[in-house]
Amino acid sequence: MISPAEKLGTKRYKTRLRPLWRIGQYIALADLFFLLVFFLLLASSVVRISGIRVNLPQAEKVPQAVGLGKAIVSVTPPEVPGGQCRIYFRDKQVDASGLRRELLMDDNREQVLVIRADKDVPSGVLYEIMNIAELAQMESFIAVQPLKKHSETRFVE
Repeated sequence: MISPAEKLGTKRYKTRLRPLWRIGQYIALADLFFLLVFFLLLASSVVRISGIRVNLPQAEKVPQAVGLGKAIVSVTPPEVPGGQCRIYFRDKQVDASGLRRELLMDDNREQVLVIRADKDVPSGVLYEIMNIAELAQMESFIAVQPLKKHSETRFVE
């Protein structure tokens, strides 16, 4: 009896050769693993400070730099003179009592609170935020720009 493959003129050959190792599967898996590790290493070095645009004040002497934590507060000046300053914590607008609640109720709390305040923000608002950080048992730092034209931001206590 003639098989349908032989009628069409094609014949299938069965080889007896077998690979010694199934290394092809493992090479693809190792490739994927190293690409994942490479991506994670690159992604962890990129630190996003905050999405709120703030015009930082300048300082002549910036004594020490502090590592960036997750607890960053941005403060912008009021839109109209005599209005209230806008406070942002984790890019979400909050008031002073909301900031206190967020800092006290946070389960994985950072030890440092970085305050990114616009240079036109009244000092009373900064003192209030620093007091809230003190109640939450956190150190607070105000972000400033050095006078020289450096692109790095340093934090002073």
